[in-house]
Amino acid sequence: AVPGAAAAAAPGVSNMGSPPPSPPSPSVAVLLLLLLISTFNCGPVEAERPQTYIVHVSPSHKPPTFASHRHWYASTLSGLSVPAARILYTYDLAATGFAARLTLSQADALRGLPAVLAVEPDRARQLHTTRTPGFLGLTDVSGLWPNSHYADDVVIGVLDTGIWPERGSFSDEGLSPVPTTWRGACEVVADFPASACNRKVVGARSFYKGYEAARGSPINETEESKSPRDTEGHGSHTASTAAGAAVPGASLFGYAAGEARGMATKARIAAY
Repeated sequence: AVPGAAAAAAPGVSNMGSPPPSPPSPSVAVLLLLLLISTFNCGPVEAERPQTYIVHVSPSHKPPTFASHRHWYASTLSGLSVPAARILYTYDLAATGFAARLTLSQADALRGLPAVLAVEPDRARQLHTTRTPGFLGLTDVSGLWPNSHYADDVVIGVLDTGIWPERGSFSDEGLSPVPTTWRGACEVVADFPASACNRKVVGARSFYKGYEAARGSPINETEESKSPRDTEGHGSHTASTAAGAAVPGASLFGYAAGEARGMATKARIAAY
């Protein structure tokens, strides 16, 4: 036997048993090309899809030629690239600015304007719960509660899923008249009558245009509400945690029976 011959023969045997791979068919090549094109294209298309942004503006920059801030905002947006930007809300009390449907490039263009302080995307927030006043050690004997008269001159604004005003936590029994400094309103619609507001729930409004714009269709009123009425429960829970009246005999299906009460039992609530 010749060692060199065996070594030379081995590669030949291996090649005969595993033929070289054939080139991909034209249909497979076309499919791969389309996948590559769609991968590169989806980024820019997604970036130019309008979404809701909240734009904070310096009010002192408004030119005197505009009758109102809204006219000024509309004029500014009209100079942006297509598609046309759409204003959803304007703000002029706690903050100055507006919410609008913008593309990413339009939002970037606004950020470069001297009058614009910030441009933030509107994001859905995950709902959370919280604990009771016992966590802070509040008592009726002394301390913050009695010293502040249980915050009876305070109005707490709750931006959440609305409120269910008939709950015991929102009774106005024993409350003094509404503070004269309050300037808010109670939105009256079919499922939220004027009687829904009282000396406890002093204000209620609903804002849903941004939500409808984000989902791309009107709210289904058989499942959700366009009024301040809470159809989910979280807003009522949060409002009662902040300023719910004392409700004795509360429980969760018979468990954990006790008194339910908010942090500031005499504070007023404005629900949104």
